[in-house]
Amino acid sequence: MADLTGVAWNKFPRKANPADQVAAHFQFYELTKSELAARLNINNAFPGVRVARAAVFLCRNVMEPVRAQFGPFTPNSVYRCQDLERALKGKRTNWTSTSQHTLGQACDIEIAGVANADLADWIRRNLEFDQLILECYNPQEGENSGWVHVSRCPPGPGQNRREVLSYIWDRRTQNYVYVEGLQATA
Repeated sequence: MADLTGVAWNKFPRKANPADQVAAHFQFYELTKSELAARLNINNAFPGVRVARAAVFLCRNVMEPVRAQFGPFTPNSVYRCQDLERALKGKRTNWTSTSQHTLGQACDIEIAGVANADLADWIRRNLEFDQLILECYNPQEGENSGWVHVSRCPPGPGQNRREVLSYIWDRRTQNYVYVEGLQATA
């Protein structure tokens, strides 16, 4: 295991060993780990150095501050290759995802004992981000229902939008819908 925490995100090597430390509390393998990919034998490795570096930037600037504030957690999902996105979303092989997960710029987080609404609100108030989504949160199912999706673009062209959304069940249409702000399913 190498300590790569001192390597600048934009100089990070494309290939690192799975146990290499990329931030104080995260190892390289956590950025591509997926139980679904393992079950379906999908290679979820980074496709290139740009995506790996974006994931390291996200880890250091979003996941690590969340860890410092709330304690240990394992991210549900950081990088997801196109094949994994298709499997996850039940799409055909010719479909291409536009999710920031495929760029290494997004992660899904749940932390045991921390209400997802509180986690999302803390991120909103304390971190720079591109998009923050409180997904499938229904307090009637418990404070840990759903998860928090957060993305952050690495420095470069374009700005982080600071878009805050919720993905909630709409009883009227009987579908999940995106709404502005942090909201629970009513």
